[in-house]
Amino acid sequence: MDSQCLTALSRRQFMPTLGVFVAGSALPNTARGSTINVDGFRQLFIDDHVIAHMQSVRRTFHAAKRHEANPIIHGDHPWLDGFAYLYGSVERHPETDKLRLWYMSRFKKAGKFVWTMCLTESADGIRWTVPKLGLVPDRHGSRQNNMVMSTETHSGFDECLTPVRDPQPANPARRYRSLFWANDNGFRGTYSAWSADGVKWHNDRKALFNDTGDAGSIMYDVYRERWVFFARPLDNQISRAVSFSRDFKKWTPLNVIFQADKAKRENFYNMQGFCYEGLYLGTVTIQWEESGRYALEPHLALSRDCENWRWVNQPKAFIPHGPRGSWEEFNTQMSAGNPIRMGDQLYFYYSGRTYPHSPYYWRGRDELVPKASVEPDVNIGLATLRVDGFVSLDAHYGGGSVETKPLNFTGKKLSLNCAAAHGEILVEVLDASGKIIPGFARQDCLPVCQDKIIQPVAWKTHQTLANLKGKPAKLRFYLNRASLYSFEITA
Repeated sequence: MDSQCLTALSRRQFMPTLGVFVAGSALPNTARGSTINVDGFRQLFIDDHVIAHMQSVRRTFHAAKRHEANPIIHGDHPWLDGFAYLYGSVERHPETDKLRLWYMSRFKKAGKFVWTMCLTESADGIRWTVPKLGLVPDRHGSRQNNMVMSTETHSGFDECLTPVRDPQPANPARRYRSLFWANDNGFRGTYSAWSADGVKWHNDRKALFNDTGDAGSIMYDVYRERWVFFARPLDNQISRAVSFSRDFKKWTPLNVIFQADKAKRENFYNMQGFCYEGLYLGTVTIQWEESGRYALEPHLALSRDCENWRWVNQPKAFIPHGPRGSWEEFNTQMSAGNPIRMGDQLYFYYSGRTYPHSPYYWRGRDELVPKASVEPDVNIGLATLRVDGFVSLDAHYGGGSVETKPLNFTGKKLSLNCAAAHGEILVEVLDASGKIIPGFARQDCLPVCQDKIIQPVAWKTHQTLANLKGKPAKLRFYLNRASLYSFEITA
């Protein structure tokens, strides 16, 4: 078998936005008549969108894995009070290639907490440095720190700044955008903020939303070129709602996309979203009660239009909270922004904390785990996932098969993201009616038996799908002791 395996294809270069979309082309995974257009994106198996039939194949959902170096970011600098919380976001800077992460922190001054947003940088995503920005005075008046904004420097600022870079800014001075929540000094609501560089920030003094609470976040929809706001409606605080804008000024009315069940003591506490290979993926932090204690943890959600959402792998969390006594015992809450690709891995950042958070409908009632019994500490950790590794299709001894719906494509090179080092995958190509196309039968395929993110597929007399370009076709995958994460057809 090894002698028949294909040689590795060089991995394509990472792009800052996963699932790069070219404006003016067809929207991802759109239907053309009875076929599905698969140009431009890897096709994942999170749902049955491209799947027609499966036989003896199991769909496996994967949680992100905690990094052994956790926690990797602490809030214990001299100007902060041991608080590094991911009301924030992360990006790979397109010019420096460094990672930048914005997080929320605080310090105490004159008996009152001053809330701040801080910035930290990294070359490898694990070891982080603290730039001395010279912008925000600490409790002693020094500006030699990494704070970019505070309740003292920006009128009304309270929390939940989630900076996002505009890929095509009409005004370079507003290259970075964000919304934040205010509830102090006569300000209440959600306000707009902007920056040319992500460091020096400005904000409006008039609220964009007066009907939203805290714990909001934004993303940029690269497929439809619009801004997206995931919000907490004031009149329904255990739900998550969405609003859209083209210009960051006029926003659509809030539309509830997830509604918690108060009777089950649920609270959909916050939500982050990102574009990934033609999909919209989101993580909704669910607050719930477990055997006498409260925890918050993110759960994966999926949409194909960013307006209609559904759960993925409920009730399991994407990053479960930690065991008793750990730094993340009561909370795992993820950052906004796209996951960061590092080689064959996706990096997800999240904060964890050592103390409980009371549901709003339990406020004023002592918890079974009193807050006084734990040391309040909040830090940031890293979780990793194989590229496209949210879901795999698995078959063991005896094998199984997966057949797609009719696909429309203009590319010619078929490649797989698969783990088949101890087995094999064979690919058969059928026409739209289900007939095997000569030269593309199962027995014609060269066995794929590698564990690779990008593994090309070829047949004995055909190296590519060039002869089928522009013709609707189905793919049938035969798996034996193998896992399939995604496929792609490229030029």
